[in-house]
Parts: sequence; C-alpha cells; structure tokens
Amino acid sequence: MSNLVPAEDIERIVGASRHSTMHIGRAISSEQTVYILHSHECKDSGIDLRECELSLALDRGIERPSWAGYEDRPVALGIIHERLVPLVDLTENPA
Repeated sequence: MSNLVPAEDIERIVGASRHSTMHIGRAISSEQTVYILHSHECKDSGIDLRECELSLALDRGIERPSWAGYEDRPVALGIIHERLVPLVDLTENPA
C-alpha cells in the first residue's frame, strides 16, 4: 500500500504546486520511489488518498518503459494497463 507523505512536504518533494484537477508525480531515481501530489479535487473529496485510483495504480507498479526520461522531474500522471505512467513533463509544459 502507498504511504502518506505530510502535506507540508509533498509539494517540495514533487517540485510543483498542487493543481486543481491534475495529479502530479515525481520518480526519484536515487530512492527508487514515486511520489504523488494529489489534486485539490482529490484531496478535498475526503477519501483516504491511499484509495485514490492513482495510488492504487502505483501499488500495482509503474509502467517502467514509460518512465524513461521522466525521472527526477514533475510530471502529470495517468494510468495505462492499470499501472502509473507519466503523461507530460511539467518542466517543459507547465500546468
């Protein structure tokens, strides 16, 4: 199961501000860890963030080939084949 990171730390770790609807993530290569910054919409919904569909996808694993070149930077997140994938590099295409 995914672990919760304190709200005051997650934006700094991911390197982005919380977006209204988009989930943003960062794969930290030195830690072999992916962090998810949940959207305001998701956070404000009241659900346990570990039950969010993106957290559950992360629990199933990442689509490794999709992450090549997307490590160590903030990315918009999505799900393909039930696994967490980066959709857009936000350092090149800010939200």
